[in-house]
Amino acid sequence: MASGNENGRVLRLYIDVEPATLEERRKRLADQQKALATARKVSPRPKNVVTVVIGPTELPCDLDLLQRATKFFVRGKAGMVYGLPACHVGLESFIIIYKWMAKPSQVVPPKLLMGVYRAAIYLNIKVLLEQFHEKFRDPRAAREEIGFYMFCGLHAMNLYVPVRKILSVNRYFLTMVGTTEYLHLWPNALIKLLSSTNICVNSEMEVLIATILWLFHDYRSRHSHTMELLDCVRFDSIPFEALLQFRDHCPFSPLTQLLFRPEFDMFLKRAPSLNNNIRYCNRRIWIYDPQCKYHHDAHCPRRNFITLDQFMDFQRVLRAAPNLHWCNRHQLNPYMHSCRHEVCRRFPKMPYHRRISNH
Repeated sequence: MASGNENGRVLRLYIDVEPATLEERRKRLADQQKALATARKVSPRPKNVVTVVIGPTELPCDLDLLQRATKFFVRGKAGMVYGLPACHVGLESFIIIYKWMAKPSQVVPPKLLMGVYRAAIYLNIKVLLEQFHEKFRDPRAAREEIGFYMFCGLHAMNLYVPVRKILSVNRYFLTMVGTTEYLHLWPNALIKLLSSTNICVNSEMEVLIATILWLFHDYRSRHSHTMELLDCVRFDSIPFEALLQFRDHCPFSPLTQLLFRPEFDMFLKRAPSLNNNIRYCNRRIWIYDPQCKYHHDAHCPRRNFITLDQFMDFQRVLRAAPNLHWCNRHQLNPYMHSCRHEVCRRFPKMPYHRRISNH
């Protein structure tokens, strides 16, 4: 919180006592400087200035601009200071709203969508709330990643909206697995998602890895859901040899313990041998991502041979990719028997033991 003194200056009373590493403090300082620069850019020469304090950050804002958008600041006067709780109005969310006040066509990034909604509720910005409620009426009409963040945000905020909250993810699935929101999905929602035939993956092994990553984010409280989640994986679409390779190359010791438990062995029996016909049709939507180094075409025998390290490397690539990169994933052609992967073009008939070691 802060208050004005007789000289018109702001007296800082906020003490940043939140524990953080040096790197985190540097990032926080960079975010504060960026927010301050944005606020000044939105309204370079305001006539009436108030200071909005969010956490340790003090933002000089145009009072006239604030009052036109919401009655929250209706009694404000030049020189006043407003302290906003960061739990309701995050710094990034407020900056997005402030830019929207000056330019209503401002695009809200999907990750900040529900933070902006929470801030709009606190600040009682009716026009912005009406726009959100219009989206909430039909969440399936929203783009996949927007629908995902809406779904997670509404559940986390425990808010009632007059629509059925539906998690519908297709091509965004592999990108979604690398988000914090995915790791905090509640079990029932995850089970429904993993049971869907509409999620887009290159192989069923990616579904198994996504399941394992969720379980081991908090295995102590989630281990009771192991059987339900593993039952969502189509083990009859994964070669037995690929599962053995994955288990043998797993670097996490707690994870290795799960993969050698009797429950996993029970599901392992469902996996066919590589020499047998494996059920691919209508199990999932099989796709190819050009940024992924381990993706193969539909009938390539190497398609399921993935290690956890390879999957995590792919997640790092996705974090650096453009926001809408996931839209470029295209469905595999079931009639194409050749594979576009470089290794497959060079060694189309590599023996099994060499394939595992050189994949």
